[in-house]
Amino acid sequence: MDFGTAIGLIIGLGLILFGMFDYQSQTIPQTFFSGQAIAIVLGGTLAATVVNYPLKQVLQMFRVAWKAFGKRIVVDPAEIIEQLVDYGRRAKKEGIIALENTLPQIKNHYLRIGLGHAMLVRDSKKLELFLDSEMDSMIKRHQRGQEMFYNMGTYAPAFGLLGTVMGLIQMMTQQAQQSSVSSYASQMQDSMGQLLHGMGIALVTTFYGVLLANLIFIPIAGKLKALSDEEVHVNEIIKAGILSIHAKENHYLIKEKLMTYLEKEQRTED
Repeated sequence: MDFGTAIGLIIGLGLILFGMFDYQSQTIPQTFFSGQAIAIVLGGTLAATVVNYPLKQVLQMFRVAWKAFGKRIVVDPAEIIEQLVDYGRRAKKEGIIALENTLPQIKNHYLRIGLGHAMLVRDSKKLELFLDSEMDSMIKRHQRGQEMFYNMGTYAPAFGLLGTVMGLIQMMTQQAQQSSVSSYASQMQDSMGQLLHGMGIALVTTFYGVLLANLIFIPIAGKLKALSDEEVHVNEIIKAGILSIHAKENHYLIKEKLMTYLEKEQRTED
């Protein structure tokens, strides 16, 4: 698991458990652990997601979520720039077709297909259109995953509130039935205690809805967006580098151009 994600989950869950702890009884009240509440929130959220999205996309949900929680491969933009500058030097000296043998060794998908396409077309406009199309396709694919988890973050509190309303309806109905049988004055204390206990149980579903939305679903969507933004930034560097290589620019000029994509502290001078 990604270290930062693990730390965030541990801190979040730890503070929530700390807030749930009852120091008088030295335990966490059993009221917080409700299988029915979890079933309503998770089941309702999943059902709404299945209704809203194609089943194929929903089935990919766990694979998409793993990108946020799993250990990720960090791509250093500075290394990509050095790689592109080296390709530019070779292409200027030997021709871009000389990079053909290098393609199978390139791990970055966008860089590999971009260079491969650059060898096939002469028109720089067509090459740029191809690179833009590939990037747009990637961005839209990422946005679908982000949108799904953002929507799940809105469904969960709604179903939590629904569960609370269901609990309150059942509680009020039971109280009304009891009051019609016995004297309210003689049973007032017991009824008030049952009422407060029932309200506590009913509110547990809202608790789970807010918890899942703000600690799991929305953070996953945010993490996916951050990862997507990083990948887009690297791909923008690759795109500029490929277009420069295709235009047979000097490798010194290529480096100067690509270095503008980095923060000042990341830039190096030869």
